[in-house]
Amino acid sequence: MNTEDIKNQAQGVLDGGKEKAAAFLEDGGKMDQLLEQVEAKLETVPKAGAYLADVPRMIALLKDYIQKDYTEVPKKSLIIIVAALLYLVNPKDIIPDKYIGVGLIDDAAVIAACIALTKGDLAAYDAWKDAKAEAKA
Repeated sequence: MNTEDIKNQAQGVLDGGKEKAAAFLEDGGKMDQLLEQVEAKLETVPKAGAYLADVPRMIALLKDYIQKDYTEVPKKSLIIIVAALLYLVNPKDIIPDKYIGVGLIDDAAVIAACIALTKGDLAAYDAWKDAKAEAKA
C-alpha cells in the first residue's frame, strides 16, 4: 500500500464517519466518553509522529466547544475532528494497532487528513487560547 492509497483511505474514513460523528457531537455523554477513550489510548501508545501529537489539541478544542467556552468553529470541522477521533479509538481499523510499529500508520494518516481539512480552524482555536492566556496574565 503506497502513501496515496493510505491518504485516500484516510479521507474515506473521515467522509464515512461524518454521520456517526455528528450524532456524537450532539450527545454530551457520548462525547465525554469518546474523549476519555482517546486520552486513555494516547497514554498507552507511543506517539506516531507529529500528527498524533496534535490529538490533545483536538480534544481541548472539543472540550472548550462542549463547555461553550469556544464556539467559533464550524460544525463541519467539529464533525471531521470527531470522526477522526472515533477512528482513532476503533479497534477494527485498516491496520490494527496491535501490530507494533505499523499499527498506528493508518491512525496517523486519518489524523493528518483531519488536520489538513481543519487547519485554519485549529489555528483560530490556538489564537483564541493564546489571547485568553494573555488576558489572564
